[in-house]
Amino acid sequence: MIYKAVPGPKTVVIKGDNLQSACDYFADIINNEAKAGWTYVSMETINTYEVKGCLWNKHSVTHTIYMLIFCKDA
Repeated sequence: MIYKAVPGPKTVVIKGDNLQSACDYFADIINNEAKAGWTYVSMETINTYEVKGCLWNKHSVTHTIYMLIFCKDA
């Protein structure tokens, strides 16, 4: 079995209270991967920590990344 992670969007913009459009966006990603033989496994979240700046002016930035996990036979 092999796995791959596909980045999900940070934000999905919807019009009004049309929550289904956000669900459809994710379904499109999953369906496109399924056409290539990948099976959806889960959605995972990781946080990355980045240190920016120079020696005397360092600050950190945290990024949240959403990933859709897929698998298929090797």
